[in-house]
Amino acid sequence: MEEKLQILLKEKFNKNLDNCSKEEIFEALLLLTKEANGKLPRNEGEKKLYYISAEFLIGKLLSNNLINLGLYEEAEQILRKHGHELCEIEELECEPSLGNGGLGRLAACFLDSIATLGLPGDGIGLNCAIGLFQQKFEKLKQKELKNPWITKESWLTKQPECFKVDFKDFSLNAVLYDIDVPGYQSGCSRLHLFDAETVDDTIVGEDSIDFDKEEIKKNITLFLYPDDSDEAGRKLRIYQQYFMVSSGAQLILKECEDKGYDLHKLWEHVVIQINDTHPSMVIPEIIRLLLKKGFSMDEAVETATGQPVAIIENLASSPYLLTDLPDFKDYRIVRKDGTTAYVDAEELKF
Repeated sequence: MEEKLQILLKEKFNKNLDNCSKEEIFEALLLLTKEANGKLPRNEGEKKLYYISAEFLIGKLLSNNLINLGLYEEAEQILRKHGHELCEIEELECEPSLGNGGLGRLAACFLDSIATLGLPGDGIGLNCAIGLFQQKFEKLKQKELKNPWITKESWLTKQPECFKVDFKDFSLNAVLYDIDVPGYQSGCSRLHLFDAETVDDTIVGEDSIDFDKEEIKKNITLFLYPDDSDEAGRKLRIYQQYFMVSSGAQLILKECEDKGYDLHKLWEHVVIQINDTHPSMVIPEIIRLLLKKGFSMDEAVETATGQPVAIIENLASSPYLLTDLPDFKDYRIVRKDGTTAYVDAEELKF
């Protein structure tokens, strides 16, 4: 590890552990740790959880990643040998401004847990460049300021995937950034964060968090929980939430298709955790996307809601004298006259 750190410091800054700054050590440790995360095996399986949440309060990542990789004590000893303290280096990290409270901490802990347990699952959210806000007090009153957290070298890794999200009057390209989530002495999960190509943080004032809420193309992923005290703010929240779930739903279906799964059996391979109400539009969005792929409305609804229903065609009448049926809880009966009926498995007579 010491040799790798020395090489990184030489390549990046033409320095070594004895004459570099704390900031330079932090950057070298980040790059070393990020590389180690990337070499971990992905937690894979036939069924995968997608945890969709407006926020992930992941906190500073350097110490957590070093601990999970089993490198913390080694790093601490190496730095101390050269006159540095790891605890001082850790303080230099900008905390990702992607969460606010219990909801975000729950989401972050969930990802940590499934990564450590080796369960297949990833998080899906937004790459909010400014995040919530930075709180200051002036004359006994709160003042909100921008809280940019993304530095030149960060835990984010841009991915090649890009998804088109259509709104009524315009479309946006959703760019994907990943943060690796290493489990403790285990494999690795990922936090997928979507951003819009058109976002522009210069529309936000220097000494405030005021911005034009109607400039959707420029502001859609700037803030976590943008002010919704007026109509424009409430519309922005809806745009933002739809951008998140449409991008996430497209990613989920793409991963399934890339693995050769039958989308008609989506429930066999996908579980979606809707963390609070913000991602709830993912249900109708998956239905919409399946319709575009040629599903009927009934098929799309059944698939998206995770209620496997066996479709039995051309039945003349009831009672149903059926054999060799798949083991499903419910069946959708399609009669010869075109009418349909939903029947619980207990009602079928064999």
